[in-house]
Amino acid sequence: MKKVVLFKSASEDYKRAFTENNYQVVFVEPLRFSFINLDALKDKLALNEYEGLILTSPRAIDAVSKCWDPSKFVTWNMKKVYTVGPVSSQKITLSLGLEPLGSTAGNAENLAKLISTENTKTSKFLFPCGNLRSETLPNMLQMQEITIDSVTVYETKENESLKEDLIALNEGDQDPCCMVFFSPSGCEYIHRQLQTFNNKLSTLPHFAIGNTTAHKIENLGLEIAGVAAKPVPESVVQSVNSYFTPHQ
Repeated sequence: MKKVVLFKSASEDYKRAFTENNYQVVFVEPLRFSFINLDALKDKLALNEYEGLILTSPRAIDAVSKCWDPSKFVTWNMKKVYTVGPVSSQKITLSLGLEPLGSTAGNAENLAKLISTENTKTSKFLFPCGNLRSETLPNMLQMQEITIDSVTVYETKENESLKEDLIALNEGDQDPCCMVFFSPSGCEYIHRQLQTFNNKLSTLPHFAIGNTTAHKIENLGLEIAGVAAKPVPESVVQSVNSYFTPHQ
């Protein structure tokens, strides 16, 4: 049974999808998150000047949920809420009680196109985000004269135990067959730590959850073995299988 390293927090959905395809899964979390500016976010949520809300990460959804008061924010039930994937879509419904749009968009570029086609140029959206956000979505929407009010609600930092986790992985009894990356910032932290000690991990095939993460890996001078067609477990497994099947 091949061992696959997933650089993300533990997930039963991913574990199940890979196990069913005869892979052993190891989760390594490269990131730590801390919430900031929640009072400012709560004040903005209380305003009635936005056509909608854009939530492109689980942490942004968590930040909003920490401020959420259904009795005070009833107007959001009549506004548009956009996200990029089915997992985030489900999280928004469960945490906020809202019905999001864009769950099949898959990435920021497709989401920006969807928002542009469904809204007028005078629209204004609230965009809670992280300190390392991509500028793709804001830039594309601003080109369409759609106003984006960005508020940084969480900070992304390197997991303090990342190097220790990587060394343990490198020295384990069974060598991994590949590594799957889930964020550009995670790619950067992992790559930087792998430069600090001799390892077998750097030569493994690198897979990405989406194009943004894939571009980051390539910018670090590394090759991409595959990119998931959608940011869901089944697509990630398919990407890995597609690589190893002709190589067996």
